[in-house]
Amino acid sequence: MKTLIVDRIEAGFAVCEIEEGSFADIPLKALPNGVKEGDVIHISVETEETEKRKNNINNLMNSLFKD
Repeated sequence: MKTLIVDRIEAGFAVCEIEEGSFADIPLKALPNGVKEGDVIHISVETEETEKRKNNINNLMNSLFKD
């Protein structure tokens, strides 16, 4: 899980410090509503949900392209 700390908000972006000390500009629309300076944001990959989506897409593709 990555941890970001919102350093400041500028022109529709949150300038976030990443746990390694680097910074990233993240569009506000990609973050939860109401995010503000000093907020701590955790980002993680949901592997179980990713697998469900992949399987769903594969099933749809298979149903479309059956011989």
